[in-house]
Amino acid sequence: MKKFSIAHYIESFAWLFKVIFYLALLLGSYLAFSPLDASFQTKFNDKALHFLGFFVMSLCAQLAHPTARFTLLALGLISFGLLIELIQAYLPYRSFSWWDLAADAAGIGCYFILFAKVLRDKSEPD
Repeated sequence: MKKFSIAHYIESFAWLFKVIFYLALLLGSYLAFSPLDASFQTKFNDKALHFLGFFVMSLCAQLAHPTARFTLLALGLISFGLLIELIQAYLPYRSFSWWDLAADAAGIGCYFILFAKVLRDKSEPD
């Protein structure tokens, strides 16, 4: 009888997880750079959207790159969040916000501190 292994499924679908992760980055960029009045963002709490978006991107990053160190993934995502804020500083309809960056970092930190180890333990070979 074959033993169920999450590691096997993560490795088998690594290509799909990479596609999903990079599409999530593109979608995040689109939402970050589009005018506020033309998006659904104004209907929800902005900081909650930042937290949730970067939490989900952290999960996608770990699934797309299961052998990468948590520190590297987290630094890459926080750099992405900072880059978004820096670009928004130059857009006439957006602005730089330390609070947005803090919400991004909170989503990343929450994922990697509370949840990532569980998936890593399940995805390592026996």
